[in-house]
Amino acid sequence: MVQTSETLGREHLKNLFETKKKHDTGNVLDVLPFLSKRTKAIRGQFNKVLGEYIRNICEIKLSNKAFKDKEFVTSTESNELSEHIASNVDYNNEDDVHDFVRFLDQYLFNQEDIKPIHPFLFNYIEIETDKNKKFKNEFGKYGQFISETFVNDNPEIKAIFNNKESEDILTELILDKLNGVEEYSNNAQNQVGNKKGKQYQPLLGEFTRMYQEDILYLSKYKDYFLTSFPLLTHYYVFMYACQLILKFEQFTTADMEMVQPLYFALEWESMSRRRKATGELEGFKYVKEKSINLFPHIHTISQLSHNSLNNGGEYDDTLEFIPYGKLYDLIKGKGEEYEAAFLSEVNQWIKDYLELRKLSSQESKAVQSLPEAFQLLFNCVKEGVSTEVAKKFGENIGDLGANQFLKTRGSYGQVFNIKHDFLLLLTAVSVKDKRIPLNDLFKELEKRGVAFDRYSKKEIISLFDDLNILDKKSDSGDAQYVKPIL
Repeated sequence: MVQTSETLGREHLKNLFETKKKHDTGNVLDVLPFLSKRTKAIRGQFNKVLGEYIRNICEIKLSNKAFKDKEFVTSTESNELSEHIASNVDYNNEDDVHDFVRFLDQYLFNQEDIKPIHPFLFNYIEIETDKNKKFKNEFGKYGQFISETFVNDNPEIKAIFNNKESEDILTELILDKLNGVEEYSNNAQNQVGNKKGKQYQPLLGEFTRMYQEDILYLSKYKDYFLTSFPLLTHYYVFMYACQLILKFEQFTTADMEMVQPLYFALEWESMSRRRKATGELEGFKYVKEKSINLFPHIHTISQLSHNSLNNGGEYDDTLEFIPYGKLYDLIKGKGEEYEAAFLSEVNQWIKDYLELRKLSSQESKAVQSLPEAFQLLFNCVKEGVSTEVAKKFGENIGDLGANQFLKTRGSYGQVFNIKHDFLLLLTAVSVKDKRIPLNDLFKELEKRGVAFDRYSKKEIISLFDDLNILDKKSDSGDAQYVKPIL
């Protein structure tokens, strides 16, 4: 751990390099579940992480002993869960039993996956199937990341997935006979990360609060929630990663509480070079270009987070991940003498790092301010890490958004993409229960990271008009309102 007698833990960082023989974030909490060995496993399989995510929230785990012959969630023929439920019902003859089992198989399962016909059943989405055994660790990391970053022990969200109440007899019967999960203690060793306690540091407080607000609103509409919860969660996780790329590039000037909207295109509209979504600065092109910097940024900030101001999190063996801007504010708050001492230590650490990595091309002359020092250290780390590793790490962002929130548009490359159903979902959570002015809707979407140029807005107005969810205050058409969808 860092000694309080020094500002930056240079000796600790040196020991870390000498012990690990590679870049390591030490005891600093992670901020993303990305792997440096890119697998592409998350492409089209995001829903596989939902079970682990919900079980982390509910503090339960799947029990391997629930059914004696085989794991009921991965059977492709007559399913043991279906047979177990059917065995608790009285029948007139044997044929009725088989018919009911077949019905339950179709009602509850889609190939290997259980269909969440009730929020509690999200707990039963197995992370490991015959198809993706080798990705269990990766999907588990995503599950833990989402629960710690986006929910963070919110009891209202936990209650959504812990509640077994149902309004129909069949679902009530199914939930009553489910016994494939068991509680585990939060203090027990984590089954996925093999670490005790918390593993991820939440960074975008306002953005994650908005996710919680949207999920709680959707939970009031059970049927729509079951289909929309996975998609909305997928979006928030993807946009969270995009926002981190933007914020890290802004160094000490980043406002971690403000979401920077990015330009999306509607899936059904044509694109041109004049469109914002295809531009260099406000669409996916910028995020993709800067994604190679994500890995060196994380390691730079982790190095800087080994300091005497960092008291860590809830657990003694972890340190908080402190972004550039927050760290700079903390240092300035300690006075000029401390700031000067910290600057001196960072300058010295830059020299140490260049020596440890045997780098000579970077300017090692001491800089005169902490923002300059942070940027210089980043430049050194960027040169010091493997370009191939940094590239693969950053490309996880494209895998996370593939097939849903990204679309290849010919020579323009990939752009942020919004499908019809997701546009309506975002509109539903933005408008909620009372109609709002059309301009306010676009502001609400921007708070969630989605911006549209005037061409897309025109398309959206036309669509809303066709769907009869646009309301005019008067015949003059001066003010247009968007009606609640749900």
